[in-house]
Amino acid sequence: MKVIASRPARALTCAALAVAFAATPLLSPVAAYAVSSETQAELDAAESQVDSYAAAYNEAAKKLEELQAKIDENTANIAAIEEELPDLQAAASQAMREAYKYQSNSNPLVSFVLKSQSLDDLITGVVYMDQIQSSNNAAIDELNSKQQELEQQKTELDQAKAQLEEQKKAAADALAEAQAARSAAQAKAEAEAAAELAALAAQSQAEQTAPGEGSGVSGDNPYSGATDQGSSVSGGVSSGGVNWNVSYDEFINTWTTRIDNYLAGSPLAGYGRVFAEASWNTGTDPRWSPAISCIESTKGRYCAGSCNAWGLSAVGGGWMSFGSWTEAINYHVSYLYKYYGPTLTPAAAQKYCPPTWQDWYNKVASEMNRI
Repeated sequence: MKVIASRPARALTCAALAVAFAATPLLSPVAAYAVSSETQAELDAAESQVDSYAAAYNEAAKKLEELQAKIDENTANIAAIEEELPDLQAAASQAMREAYKYQSNSNPLVSFVLKSQSLDDLITGVVYMDQIQSSNNAAIDELNSKQQELEQQKTELDQAKAQLEEQKKAAADALAEAQAARSAAQAKAEAEAAAELAALAAQSQAEQTAPGEGSGVSGDNPYSGATDQGSSVSGGVSSGGVNWNVSYDEFINTWTTRIDNYLAGSPLAGYGRVFAEASWNTGTDPRWSPAISCIESTKGRYCAGSCNAWGLSAVGGGWMSFGSWTEAINYHVSYLYKYYGPTLTPAAAQKYCPPTWQDWYNKVASEMNRI
């Protein structure tokens, strides 16, 4: 649990906070997004609902793919049958015509006898006529069988489509309801965070600029861009910057593009979708982790190949290392939500980077607003 932000060029470290976390697990940091415990509880409950309904939505999407595969297969089978029908119909028609000619003869056996020059010819002619009749019956039976198969497949296809539409609608409705609840809780929390920020801004300059104790998650990183101990909190993250009342695909597509644009040209370029999906899955502001990576390592440029763009320290000293950017991004986004809440707040900044938390807060907020 001793996880602290690694800054390749900072004088202060996060070791103190990490040791405290390891020694007293009950004092682990909690989400700092909302000011009141009541609002935080509402936010947690809403997020839990979204997680539950998002899982249902994902399951419905999976079933959608499976059903669509069956629909495609049925459609292909129907097309193949319809392609065969013209030949079968022609064969059946020909057989029926032959049968009609045979049956319309008033005395076919007499005709055969008169036309046959030998007993062998007579037998051959009778067998031939039997074969025509058998062919006629077989062609008609096959045609009927194919038609029945076609109708059955159409019925199954219609049923599959109806079931698919019901599942899709139910999942969409449930997710929309959960998103609305989360949006309302986040709006309330944003209002409280704004009030907290206003109160901090009203404090005396001496209190505002005094460095905090300890080093937090971020403090020993020499590449950190938040080193000014004389800053005052100003501005903040734009309210309503993230719209959660959209579909999964719309959310992922929107934030993949925005984050990719922000990270272009950096080692994290092209990982916008990973950030977006991790944010959707946890309810974390999709701008937060990318913005911190900018302040802590210039978007992954200065982390010594560890894929640790956020200066996270490891238990026992040194810095955490990840096997890939995907692993690192998912870890950090979940870590933020679990210990600091869904988005940046002054309280979160004080925990993440106590020594220069005001400067860190201002710069992370500025980067978030750029995304």
